[in-house]
Amino acid sequence: MTRNWVTPVIYTLIALAVFYVGVQLFTNTSSFLSSIVMMIGIAVLIYGAIYFFFLRNRIGSGANRNEMRKYKQAVKQSKQKYKAPKPVKAAKTNAAASKSTSLQKKKSKRKQPSHLRVIEGNKNNKKDRASF
Repeated sequence: MTRNWVTPVIYTLIALAVFYVGVQLFTNTSSFLSSIVMMIGIAVLIYGAIYFFFLRNRIGSGANRNEMRKYKQAVKQSKQKYKAPKPVKAAKTNAAASKSTSLQKKKSKRKQPSHLRVIEGNKNNKKDRASF
């Protein structure tokens, strides 16, 4: 029942506000524009204060920040793993240079990432089905 009389009142207020803005725009343009700029400035200051004091701490806190740090580290590791190899110069035909590069390749193949672990198990104890 209360909505029946509230709706026309709201429409009337909106119509009067639009009428007032139109009258101010045509009669006193300079003060209208300065008041619009001032309202926009105050709105920006209020939004900035609310963001600085309340929203900024919520967005980067807790689990989100920790997950973002882990994600960035994973991206960095992935880029290191899949980066394009540097072209080898043809001028290096020295035997010592080839030995050092082959040793580096062997070391890099053996090295396992620190976050991965090999779990030893009884993988070779499968029954030989051919002997049945």
